[in-house]
Amino acid sequence: MMYFMKSLKNGQLAIILFDFFIGGFTGWIYETVITSIYLHRFEDRGVLPIPILPIYGLFAIAVVPLFKNEKSPFFIGAVGAILATVFELIAAFFTEYVCGYRLWTYEHWPLNFFGGRISVFSSIVFGILCVLFVKVLHPLGVSLYKRFQNRFSISVLIIALMLFVCCFIPVK
Repeated sequence: MMYFMKSLKNGQLAIILFDFFIGGFTGWIYETVITSIYLHRFEDRGVLPIPILPIYGLFAIAVVPLFKNEKSPFFIGAVGAILATVFELIAAFFTEYVCGYRLWTYEHWPLNFFGGRISVFSSIVFGILCVLFVKVLHPLGVSLYKRFQNRFSISVLIIALMLFVCCFIPVK
């Protein structure tokens, strides 16, 4: 929590939003590609009218302060995989309770657990995505912020607002 308060005071809300949207978009790409391959047809895995999965975005902004000073990609990947799996399991039970149905299942995947709510394969991918995010995507956002500061912040905030508004436009 202190990380977020400090970030807001330093004017880095744009970086947090960038992390959320890039993490959410990366998750959407991963899930859409994997599901489309499995089903042999395009399958949009989004739950919003925009190509972002919020669960990935939330996890992306959570891992930054956890691994901010960590140098070992193996450590980030291993711990990130464990944390992401626990996060996914909690999110699965929460979304099932709130929505009344499952948003995802790994029932047909090998090495799935808790009734198909998590799987070893997805956990490994989550670890790899953690490393990608912490070592590449987040530093990219910070670099863009440092280079363009006000323009970057205003652009990200405008894009975030536009995407947020798009979520409330009815889709036929």
